[in-house]
Amino acid sequence: MECCRPNPPCLYFCRLDGRLIKGKGVIVNPETGWEYEVLETLAIGGMSTSYLVYSYYHHKLAVLKEISTELAKKAKAREMFQREARILSSLEHSGIPRYYDFFYTSERYSLVMELIHGQNLEQIQTYTTLQVIDWMIELCDILRYLQNLQEPVIHRDIKPANLILRYNPRQIVLIDFGAVKEATTPPGTRIATPGFGAPEQSTGNPCIQSDFYALGATLIYFVTKRLPTHFYDLHQKRFVGLEAIGIPKPLVEVVEKLTEFAPKNRPQTAIAVKELLQQAKSSLM
Repeated sequence: MECCRPNPPCLYFCRLDGRLIKGKGVIVNPETGWEYEVLETLAIGGMSTSYLVYSYYHHKLAVLKEISTELAKKAKAREMFQREARILSSLEHSGIPRYYDFFYTSERYSLVMELIHGQNLEQIQTYTTLQVIDWMIELCDILRYLQNLQEPVIHRDIKPANLILRYNPRQIVLIDFGAVKEATTPPGTRIATPGFGAPEQSTGNPCIQSDFYALGATLIYFVTKRLPTHFYDLHQKRFVGLEAIGIPKPLVEVVEKLTEFAPKNRPQTAIAVKELLQQAKSSLM
């Protein structure tokens, strides 16, 4: 795929006539015939690989996520990937990537979704405590939407790497719904990111308050720039020494409430979490 005019090597489209000039092959939905031109690999994880693609049907850049051939042979992996696609297709919120397509062949299972133009919060180095609180308040609005659905949804993997600050409009977007689960379904798979996942997730018993715990742990990461595991006391089953390392007391109190060991002792709704954050913000202004 060549272009007759000179273009910088970083461009995917000709800067003069807009034609696509860079591709690494096409992935096709066998049922609809929709084509996705692979431009580059975005991320390779233990469960899946994500690609930047150009959708000829949607006429825009998108993210195509697929599970490996080996994982696709495992019933549990297929179940989780199909659940992610099914739930994502039912969601409509500006703080959640839009669903575009889902299909599978004998070789791959593929999920296509909106490309979020923005910056991963894990990569942002300069910010204020008040900015962090505002980000978490925005996250509360997303969680409120998820938890007010007819079948409430638990994300189960809230952490800085799964939060993007969109460029335009400037807002927080929650990504990677690979661990998503309806709150009404029976206990099952044990999924928890060390330091961020709530204790009950390690036993396969997540609840909507599990996402509040992860939000609290994420606050620790942003304010200290260290993994929350550095501050967790296994015997006391809580985070300790936060005020001593410089986290403002109003924020420490919020973190302590969000990361109570027992879910029943945490705030029970996203609205309640948002109110706690707003009170802490007012105390710090």
